[in-house]
Amino acid sequence: MERIGKIFVDVTRYHRYMVQNAVGKLGLGRGMPPVLEYVIHHDGCRQSDISREGHMTPATATVMLQTLEKNGYITRKSDESDQRCIRLYITDEGRRVAALGKRAVESFDDEFFGILSEEDRGTLAALLMKLHDAIDEKIEKSKNSGKEKQA
Repeated sequence: MERIGKIFVDVTRYHRYMVQNAVGKLGLGRGMPPVLEYVIHHDGCRQSDISREGHMTPATATVMLQTLEKNGYITRKSDESDQRCIRLYITDEGRRVAALGKRAVESFDDEFFGILSEEDRGTLAALLMKLHDAIDEKIEKSKNSGKEKQA
């Protein structure tokens, strides 16, 4: 029997590749649709919000946001009360492309997971969430133990 870790990696690699194909046709990288969605729902957010919520380094967020701004999907404006703070805002074109990206990913996911019954999808979602929560908890403990050592 194949190791579950290898199967998981193979399936997630294939999923990531196909999602990249779907959003790549729109000129987006695979991480960009969630960032656009975040800015849509948190208009005026900061780059640090994107880094934290997207679980990416500040450098990765900077490069991604520069590309989104260059393509006209977001704008950056100085905060009126704190000129050091840059706020991010979605543009109409950003909303349009985000909607197309979201539909492309949803369409692929419907096809990808469509071979599973509703019950199997529910079971898979519950199992993946259990793993996700355990990993999150472990990461938080690791961060907190690192802070305690520094203090």
